[in-house]
Amino acid sequence: MKNPANIMALALAAALAASVARGGESAQTPDLDWREISEIGTEGQAWKGEKFPYPYARIPLKFKGNVTKNVWANSLTPTGMSATFETDSDQIWISREFLHGNPNPFWFGNSGFDLYAADKDGNFRWLATTPIARIKDNSKTYKLSSLLGGKPRMYRVYLPLRNILTSAKIGVKKGSSFKPAPQPAEKPLVFYGTSIVHGAWATHSGLSHPSAIGRMLKMPVVNLGFSGSAQMETGMAETLATIDAAIYVIDATQNMSEKLVRERCEKFLRRLRELRPNTPILVAEEATSATAWYWRDSDGPYLAPKCAAQREIVKRLQSEGDKNLHYIGGEWLFGKDGEASPDNCHPGDLGMKAMAERFAPAIEKILKK
Repeated sequence: MKNPANIMALALAAALAASVARGGESAQTPDLDWREISEIGTEGQAWKGEKFPYPYARIPLKFKGNVTKNVWANSLTPTGMSATFETDSDQIWISREFLHGNPNPFWFGNSGFDLYAADKDGNFRWLATTPIARIKDNSKTYKLSSLLGGKPRMYRVYLPLRNILTSAKIGVKKGSSFKPAPQPAEKPLVFYGTSIVHGAWATHSGLSHPSAIGRMLKMPVVNLGFSGSAQMETGMAETLATIDAAIYVIDATQNMSEKLVRERCEKFLRRLRELRPNTPILVAEEATSATAWYWRDSDGPYLAPKCAAQREIVKRLQSEGDKNLHYIGGEWLFGKDGEASPDNCHPGDLGMKAMAERFAPAIEKILKK
């Protein structure tokens, strides 16, 4: 039989070693100045000045009755939101609180913060994301990245795509400069759609195609993607219309049947146009299946009946004189190589990139008219 005294001694030694290790980590943590992101200026949250259920929710309380329960539940995540700032710190830290902890421990995009830095031409380029170890161990405070430091540089932090944030702080070395970027003066690109717009399955938050399009066009973005719940309700059109948008991008067919498209699409578009008579509207359709060539014995794109129905509706409205209603088909929306979707439904990173490269020039062309 093992000696209980020896077992106790070993346990105490292990506890002491763990304590020393924690102390070593603590000793390496610099003195930091912390700033709540919502207080320094959050980009991507429409309806400034309204009351929200959480500081990083996407639909204010006053519109809760306008939308379905599923849309409301999805709207509680900070999808597409970011903060842009200038600092000369040589480190950036994150301190965050999720409402329900971290339900997706292996997903950078769901739970991670994404850091971009501006290059000499003012283009934001990826620099770091939440380390996988900090996602897996559910760390609430951690270093996001070391930086060059020494002189002020512009950075942008994208918030997680899927988890509900109750607090999100940026930490920089104490004594470092910190200056929030001015809030964008331009009207935002407003995206309304399905889980694809919501960011599934981007591996990190800055890769969702609306955010990528915003960087490409150097314009602010409002992401109103609602997983499984974008079904063109008239109340949603009325809610969207309260945003003074540069353009509305409507991408909902994947959550709709042909019957729903025929019942709702025209009413939705007519109501949005009635409330926003001069704002461009770009309607998108579900991407062509990457495996359609196999199941339909054809390399050409396959047009689903619900997409054909949506095209008919848009063409009819255009023929009635709506010159500011536009359409983008789903053919090869994820690219032509067939490698861009992990589940033949949602785009992965390759698919997000392909979508951004397809949407951005179309949006730019519309806005230049």
